[in-house]
Amino acid sequence: MSRKALLGLVLLGWALRLLPCAWYDLDYDEGVHYSTAALWAQGVWPYRDTVFVHPPGLLYALLPLGWLPPDTGWMLARLAMTAVGALNIYLMGRLSGRIFGPRAGYLAALCYAIYPEAASSERRILLEPLLNTFALALLSTRAWKAAWWGGCALSVKALGALWLFSSLPRLRGWAVLGGVIGVMLCLPLALASPHDFYIDVFWFQTHRPSHGLDSTLERLWDIFDPRHLAITLLALVGYARSRQRWDPVALQVSASWLLLVVAFFLAPGHFFHYRAQLAIPECFWAGAAVETVLRHRRFAAIWLIVPFGFVLALCMKTDTEHIQRAQTIREHVPAGDTVFAFEPSVLLRAGRLPDWHGSAPVVTDSYGMMLIDAGPNQASVIAAMANPASRTRVNQRLALSKWLVVDDRAFEQVSHDWCMAHYRPYYGDVWLAR
Repeated sequence: MSRKALLGLVLLGWALRLLPCAWYDLDYDEGVHYSTAALWAQGVWPYRDTVFVHPPGLLYALLPLGWLPPDTGWMLARLAMTAVGALNIYLMGRLSGRIFGPRAGYLAALCYAIYPEAASSERRILLEPLLNTFALALLSTRAWKAAWWGGCALSVKALGALWLFSSLPRLRGWAVLGGVIGVMLCLPLALASPHDFYIDVFWFQTHRPSHGLDSTLERLWDIFDPRHLAITLLALVGYARSRQRWDPVALQVSASWLLLVVAFFLAPGHFFHYRAQLAIPECFWAGAAVETVLRHRRFAAIWLIVPFGFVLALCMKTDTEHIQRAQTIREHVPAGDTVFAFEPSVLLRAGRLPDWHGSAPVVTDSYGMMLIDAGPNQASVIAAMANPASRTRVNQRLALSKWLVVDDRAFEQVSHDWCMAHYRPYYGDVWLAR
């Protein structure tokens, strides 16, 4: 493969991830991930002292940036994720090119660069960018190297086990070793509080209530999203016409594709960034359709404009509400006062971390903490949040909080009446304790 050609595609994808970073909305999961890592740098241990519902792999990666001031650290963490995204484009091109030839590698890299869910996720502080890196490294290596990368994938998200499982026919015992490595990577934090680690990582995921009663067609519509459907269909063409479909790596990619679709279909909740994992099998097999694309270049160019257009449209998302709330906190909440936000990303923009002083539980993930406290057998997230037990630990922290950021999430997770009973409007969405 020509390194210059592949580098050009990598730079294109990096630009699509890098340029919107400054204004792109800072969402809930990003606030949880960075706040948890930054508080760990302050001595607040994940699982033992605060809820974190995933394995600790991402926290290890974020910890060096956790020592920085919050409003600087989260932006640098985002910039680091764009670099991870650029690496993923390169790994995808090399992997597909090795199996199907150089031109297929270029097409696979291009598809990954403009895959909407991947481009959107890889400019944010999420699990999926690192998970994709480790999965691509697993697919690109053998023996102990593959075992190491598989273990790293497992340490980032439970779905990393899916990539190890699909690698069993190719790696055999090395795949089992990958699972052992993943467990070992989790041990330092798990041993600090085994019960809390079990509750957060295993119990929460197995007892997580549904986000809604999605019909079969609605869930399939989510999985095969029109924003990336052009690449999905190209992948099906590549799979159907490829003679290398029985290559061990190609077989693993195909098995992972099927397993991901099944896992997403059966999951109690499904979010946009989850589908960034689908970019690996779909872009891999899209590369195999390169001969078809070259025979119908004009049609293919128009076809791929669709996902590229959605990537550009997603670049336009802004964070004006959070920016305004953060400005209000900076201007009206004294530096020494305690302030609680159900949306931790608001505090990061204001240069603050969730409060960790006092004897109350530290709340970095109010959503996860409340669902755990609500207990098992909840009909839905709404029903769980309405259960008074869900507020057990959150109320303890609120009792020590002088200020409250009141937004849609506050109304959803407690209620407007509760907020009015305990706080009074002060300025904008920032309320003062009564």
